[in-house]
Amino acid sequence: MFALDVNGQRPWLAAATVALSYLQLVDAADVFQVPFTTDIGYTFDESQFDYLKFSINGTGQIGPDGPWQAAVIMLGSYQRVSLLEKWVGGLLVPMWPTGSIITQLLTTEGGGFYNKSANATRPWIEFGEDNEMVLSDYNARELSTGQGILDMVTMINARAEQPGYANINATIYAMNTSRILMRDPLNTTYTPEVGNLALGRPADVDVQNITFVGTSIIEQMKSRGVVKTNSFGLHLGSAPLNQKGSLLLGGYDESRVVGTVAAFEMQLGVPFIFLLDVFLGVETGAKHFTTPLVDASSSIWQGDAVDDASEHFGGKKGSVLILPNPAVPGLHLPDPTCANAAKYLPVHFDEATGYWLWDTTDPRYAPLISSGAYMSFVFSDMDARNVTIKIPMTLLNLTLDQPIVQTPTPYFPCHDVDRNNGYWELGRAFLQGSFFGINYEQNLTFLAQAPGPTTGQSLVHTIQVEDRTLKSQPDSAFLESWRASWPSAEAVVADQDDSKKPLSGGAIAGIVVGAVAGLSAVAILVFLFWGRRSRLKRGAVEMSELQVNSGGHKDIKDLAEVDTHTGVHEAAETGLQEAADTAVLELDSPDKTLNEAPTSPGVYELESPEKALARHTESSLPVHEMPIR
Repeated sequence: MFALDVNGQRPWLAAATVALSYLQLVDAADVFQVPFTTDIGYTFDESQFDYLKFSINGTGQIGPDGPWQAAVIMLGSYQRVSLLEKWVGGLLVPMWPTGSIITQLLTTEGGGFYNKSANATRPWIEFGEDNEMVLSDYNARELSTGQGILDMVTMINARAEQPGYANINATIYAMNTSRILMRDPLNTTYTPEVGNLALGRPADVDVQNITFVGTSIIEQMKSRGVVKTNSFGLHLGSAPLNQKGSLLLGGYDESRVVGTVAAFEMQLGVPFIFLLDVFLGVETGAKHFTTPLVDASSSIWQGDAVDDASEHFGGKKGSVLILPNPAVPGLHLPDPTCANAAKYLPVHFDEATGYWLWDTTDPRYAPLISSGAYMSFVFSDMDARNVTIKIPMTLLNLTLDQPIVQTPTPYFPCHDVDRNNGYWELGRAFLQGSFFGINYEQNLTFLAQAPGPTTGQSLVHTIQVEDRTLKSQPDSAFLESWRASWPSAEAVVADQDDSKKPLSGGAIAGIVVGAVAGLSAVAILVFLFWGRRSRLKRGAVEMSELQVNSGGHKDIKDLAEVDTHTGVHEAAETGLQEAADTAVLELDSPDKTLNEAPTSPGVYELESPEKALARHTESSLPVHEMPIR
């Protein structure tokens, strides 16, 4: 017979009760982990991704300019039967997690997965054949037409805990057509297969004495107790190196954050960050660059791109506004940063494809991409601290495949972008090696170094409401995480390990004797030698840039001078005509207050600076957002 404890309960039952209460407590303040396409081996049915034409070898790694790994959601409204069973029910679709406020899905009509006739319950605003939308994103190079839909999607929790899912009332831009414009001279196009998952928080808008309030995906999950705060932490990871992606809603994984965490105040609801400089360098080992570096590194930066606009938003003089954006593939930098980098690398610009291609026949190619060489980015955060993030060349050796090229071709994912675009973006190539997070509760963006493929034990934390910084691993974790990938790193880390071993008695005695003998020599040297190394001044380099139709983007420098009393019609730039007086039809959800903001389908990925600034400064803008009734 079981003995009873002081409360009259059996010990095992009491322990179970405590454990259950702990789980409930954790659930209330827990995070929600979104799975990736590369998790198919154990999270859900592998056959779900057979339809991905761009999936590489059926692995969930996605091309044609990666390989990448995408987050996964389920279309429609479903419940998870058991935490131990595979996901069944709705169609699983790959998504780029973005800071946008509208989710984008390609319909079956356009060759995608979203069937609005089967999924959509009540469209909130229709754009028919006579009034199609035309969107253009400069760096993603995507053109699309479609309609706004208010519909349900299911967020899948990859963590073995309750709840295993969350049904979300999402604002969806249902794209009836969508195509990616290639960089070749013929402007060939192909159909994308990955949508954009909107994690952004719609700002409450007060226009013409009408306040429109909506709730984002994470806000709905917070209201239901699925996550504690309106926040997320993302490390895209490296699909080629089999490093799993990490997307946690309401929290982050400390093992994906290394060194100093830069924090930036969000500007007009957009996660702008300030980029100061770009360098090439080597963490450890030999330098295999085609041109010798100046000292330990060489700047490849065009430093005076749009410094006045950056200053308008609070940045240092000489910095530029950058958006971290998983919806775009490459490093989209001020002209001619990429061309400057190419002077040191075994690459050549291929006119036929419009990409920088690695010269795999160059004897320096293989040693370079397997070494400790990196491209580093220097940011200035809200405390005016310079924080450097290094993206190893190993991560910048990506592959082009069909339909861009006929056979797999290694390429360097860097693109010089003319300033007429108004801003620059660091896409998936950058987010392979960096951590990106947002705490909407504090209106803060976080950016930090991410580890290499040998990631440490997962350390999941909730982002608290008051958090203005995040915990991180020590700087040494960066080199340790690349130890197995860089031959030179093995010796360096081994030396560091040896230095941590306790000294023998003989060694200690020898050190003491040597130290006493060396004190006088040190005193003399202090007086004899005193110098200071001066930094090299970096000259501005000007080069021409391939011009691409940007869909009429304005220079952000001009936007910084917007007159707050001048009428600005946001839709005029794209030619969209929106039914501003159309009432929103909500889904009959369990909680009607949790409808995501049915925002204008003109919002594409991260809201452009010009639109954000115009919206912020203009008091007489026409109504573009639909009221929640």
